[in-house]
Amino acid sequence: MDYVIGIDLGGTWLRIAIAKNNNEKIKESILRKYILPTNLLNNDPIKKLENIIHEISKNIIDNIACICIAAAGKLDLKKSKIIFSPHSSIRNLSLSILEENLKIPIKLINDGVAGALAEWKLCIKNDNIVYIAIGTGIGGGIVVDGHLLIGKEGNAHEFGHMIVDINGLMECKCGGRGHWEAYTSGSGLPNLCKFLSKNYNEETPLLKKVINNNFNIKDIFEYTRKGDKFGMYVINEVIKINAMAIANLVNLYDPNVISIGGGVALKNPDLIIDPLNDHVSKYSFNTPPKIIPSSLKEETSLIGAILFAMEEL
Repeated sequence: MDYVIGIDLGGTWLRIAIAKNNNEKIKESILRKYILPTNLLNNDPIKKLENIIHEISKNIIDNIACICIAAAGKLDLKKSKIIFSPHSSIRNLSLSILEENLKIPIKLINDGVAGALAEWKLCIKNDNIVYIAIGTGIGGGIVVDGHLLIGKEGNAHEFGHMIVDINGLMECKCGGRGHWEAYTSGSGLPNLCKFLSKNYNEETPLLKKVINNNFNIKDIFEYTRKGDKFGMYVINEVIKINAMAIANLVNLYDPNVISIGGGVALKNPDLIIDPLNDHVSKYSFNTPPKIIPSSLKEETSLIGAILFAMEEL
């Protein structure tokens, strides 16, 4: 069998690609690729995934050797099940049903772990790395001494649910409080902006939009770049929170390199990624590593899923 399929099932976007089984030139081996809103899976996600796989496979589905799904959320790898995805309607999704319907082996992995695998094998090639995705949520993966960490159920990397605020002022989409994701992710940042606006006294154009609840996450970055003082105040808090959270990861895993991906970070590297090299050192006990943007951009987890499928063979 000559082909594999990788699926990145994120909080906002579903990315799927079919590739020839060639793990030395993965990007060049991709034949077709689709990007679809994840909410298309609402109502009967198994059937809809099956239809998408048939569509991208066209006349070669009998030559698909393996499918890997890299999913955001809480997983149970032993049962091949996505238990809970905070940013979608997916709950207790059993992939064994999809596997039975398609008659193709299906592997499940966390999307952040898939990203770390891709960065490790294809880009950084260092045996001690951390990959962090700051997008709709916050997730990632870890390689320590050449070992990709997985955990007992597949959840050894839920960075976004690390507690960064012991007072729990902000509520996470998962229902917990004080989680990193609740403050600086794509879903959390607008809420942080609203929270900070309550005690900010100097009127600015962005503050006015926030008070009137007439803003989005793009406004925060655009107004900050224009010199809006409230925007600068918000982004300075974001940098501080991100730096503290990343310092925790540095102290736990002592990586040589940290790669940052995810839509929020990659679209705003000047405000999210670039300041980290100076700020993480303020909070880190261990020697701070080099912090870089992911060279695979927003396809990091998709490429990792393809790579994982190939390696499983």
